[in-house]
Amino acid sequence: TDNVNYMASNLTSQVRDIANVATAVARGDLSQKVTVNVRGELLQLKENLNQMVDSLNTFGDEVTRVAREVGTEGKLGGQAVVPNVRGTWKDLTDNVNTMAA
Repeated sequence: TDNVNYMASNLTSQVRDIANVATAVARGDLSQKVTVNVRGELLQLKENLNQMVDSLNTFGDEVTRVAREVGTEGKLGGQAVVPNVRGTWKDLTDNVNTMAA
């Protein structure tokens, strides 16, 4: 029973760490990453969540850079470059680029 309790406690701790990062991201805090040591499906979840944080940071940085170039420096034609972007993020990137052109 002690072994089962340990495994359950360990799993709860791992899921809690992942949930804390997901909550931070939902609130706009992109400085958090999942750092807990996990395996299997939780490792895949960890890697996907951390990749999402990286992608959101890249997108935010590019939008900020283009907005600064257009709004502050008056440079037209700046383009956001977000590698491997798809779906809604691609649409948003394209819209930012259209507005900056």
